[in-house]
Amino acid sequence: MGSTNSETAGDDNKPKPLPLSTNPEVIAEKLTSPSNTERSSRDDRALSPPASSATSAHFNLPKSEASTPGVEKPSYDLPLLTKQSLKVGLVGAGIGGLTAAIAIARAGCDVTVLEAAAELGEIGAGIQITPNVSRLLIRYGVDKIIGDNLVQSNNINMRNRDGVVVQRTELYPKTVREFGFPWWSVHRHHLINGLAEAARRHGVEIVTNARVANIVYKTSPVEVETEEGKDYTFDLLIGSDGLNSVVRNTLFPKVFPRTVTNVAAYRAVLPYEEVYRNVPESRDFGNDIDVFTMEKGYVIMYPIAAGREWNAVMAHVTDKPVTDVEEDCSMEEVREYYKDMDERVTKILELVPSTKRWPLMTVGPLKSWSSPQKNVAIMGDAAHAMVNHLAQGAATSMEDGAFLGRVLREVITGVLTLPEAVKIYEDTRMPRAWAKQQESFINGSIFMAEDEPRGRLRDEAAADSVAETKAMSEVWNLDSKAAVTGPDENALCPNLWGAPETLQSVFSYDPEGDADFAVIKHIQDTTPWDKVTGVSEGLEEKWTGWFWPKDQIGRVAKARGTDL
Repeated sequence: MGSTNSETAGDDNKPKPLPLSTNPEVIAEKLTSPSNTERSSRDDRALSPPASSATSAHFNLPKSEASTPGVEKPSYDLPLLTKQSLKVGLVGAGIGGLTAAIAIARAGCDVTVLEAAAELGEIGAGIQITPNVSRLLIRYGVDKIIGDNLVQSNNINMRNRDGVVVQRTELYPKTVREFGFPWWSVHRHHLINGLAEAARRHGVEIVTNARVANIVYKTSPVEVETEEGKDYTFDLLIGSDGLNSVVRNTLFPKVFPRTVTNVAAYRAVLPYEEVYRNVPESRDFGNDIDVFTMEKGYVIMYPIAAGREWNAVMAHVTDKPVTDVEEDCSMEEVREYYKDMDERVTKILELVPSTKRWPLMTVGPLKSWSSPQKNVAIMGDAAHAMVNHLAQGAATSMEDGAFLGRVLREVITGVLTLPEAVKIYEDTRMPRAWAKQQESFINGSIFMAEDEPRGRLRDEAAADSVAETKAMSEVWNLDSKAAVTGPDENALCPNLWGAPETLQSVFSYDPEGDADFAVIKHIQDTTPWDKVTGVSEGLEEKWTGWFWPKDQIGRVAKARGTDL
C-alpha cells in the first residue's frame, strides 16, 4: 500500500547539510566489543527488524518548526545532529494520543494521527491535570494555548456526607512549591483543543474521518488501511484509540474491557451563575476541589472554564454491574442516591437536567503492549484503562505519550533501535500503570467505605493525621497554617490524593525524566564498561558522539585515571 501522508514543510525548512565535524561517516560507527556484538550501529538498522525494511537513514539537522507567525520554536533538550527518519502513526486523537503526537514530534519524528470521528472532541466534562502531567502542558506550550481555562484550585477538601471537612490538602501554593508544577482543573474539550493546536504547531498531521479497517504489521513498514480506502505506512504504529481499541484487538484479539465492580459514574456541568443564583450557599466551596464521601458513593465538585462552569463527578455502587453507557439515565434516580448528603449538594443536583450513567471499565494488566516485531504498540486506555477514583486515567495516558517521545528520540539519534525503544517503554511503563490501576481501586474503596466500621475509622484517621501535623509543625516551628491544612509529605493521610505514598510516586513523577534514565540503564546493561572508571562505552558515545568523532570517543571509558 502506498502512503498518503503529506509533507508539510516548505522549501525553507528543507534539511541542511551537516558541518564537516559531524560527518555521519565519522560518527555513525558504534563502539563494539566481543561481549556486545548484538547492539546495532548508528545506521538504518535502527528501524529493524526486519532487514528488508525499505526505510533509509537520513542524517540532517532538525527542521525549523517556527514557520507559524507568533509561535515559539519548540526546544530540544539536546541537539539532534544525527537524525534518522522515523514515521510514526497514532490511531486515536484523544488526550493521550495528542499528547503522544506532540512528544514524538518534538523528538524529530514524522507524525500522523488517524482519528475515526469527523471532528476532534471529547465526551465528558471536567478533568484534573495533576502535577505529573501539568509539567507536560507547560513544556509543550499547551498551557499558553488553553490560558485561563486552566483553573488552579486552592485545596482538596475531604468531607463527610454532612459537608464537614475531615481532611484538607493544600494545593496552592503548597503543591506548586513542593512539586514545582500546578494542580489544574479543565474542561475536556478545552484540553483537547489545546493539545490539537499544539500538535499542529509541532508539525503533526491530524486526519479525521480515518477509521482504521486493517493493519498489516508482520513485515515492516506497518501498513494501515482506513474504511475510506486510504493507505498509510509507518515505521511504528501506536494505538491510542481507547477502551475499544482497534489496534489492541489486532494484536490481542482475546483481550476485552471488563467491568469488575458494581460502581457507576455520572458527570454534570452547570454554569456557575446558575448555581450561585439558585444555591447561594454554594459560594462556601470557593475555588476548591470538594470530595463528599458517603456509604457506597461520593460526589466530587470543582470549578472549570475560568470559573464559569461548575463540574461534578458522581459515583455510587449499583445493584448490578454497569456494562454500557445509559444515555437516558433518570435524574430522579440519581438524586435519590444522594438524598442524605449535604443539603448544598442535593440542591445543586436539583439543577442538573440530565446525565448519563457510565460504566467503570478496566483493561489489563496485560503481559505485553506491543507486537513481537516491536513495530506496533498500545498506550492509554487501550493498554491500561482504570477506574476514575484517583483522577489518573487520562494523566497516565499522557505519561505514556511523553515517555514514548523521549525513547523514540534515541532512535532518531541512533542510540537505540526501534525494538529496543519499544521494549524500554513496555518494561518501564507497564508496572507503573498497573500500580496506578490498583491505587485507583483502593481510593474508591476509601471514598465509598461503609459507615461502620471503615468509614468511621477513615474519618478518625484523618482527624489524627491533621492533629499530628499540627503538633509536628509546632516542634519544627513551621507555619501554623500548614499544620491546619496538612498533611505534609511525611504525614499519613486516608486519601490517596494526599497520602505520602502518592504525593511523591504519582504526583511528583516526571515521565520524560523516567524515560531518560531508563535509556541510560539499558545502555549501561548492554555495552562494555571500564572497570577502573566505571564509565560505559555506550553512555560516553551517547553523550559525546554528536560533537566528537570516533577517534576522540572512548578516552574516558579507557582512561585508567590518566586523562581525568
